[in-house]
Amino acid sequence: MSVDTNTKNKNLAPYRRLRHEDFKILVTPHLVGLATAMRIDTKGGFRKKLTVEFDDGTGGACAI
Repeated sequence: MSVDTNTKNKNLAPYRRLRHEDFKILVTPHLVGLATAMRIDTKGGFRKKLTVEFDDGTGGACAI
């Protein structure tokens, strides 16, 4: 997983946009095709910690 906070002048059309109360999340089309479910959680006050779990449908979640 990578985090890119500089999205100015980038083509974001292929990405699926997800809304979270604290973040705007862009997911690649390839990753959307692999996951059947995704859970996003944030913790912390000033410095947020982002946790993402993907489920590929095999019964176990993949934490990233």
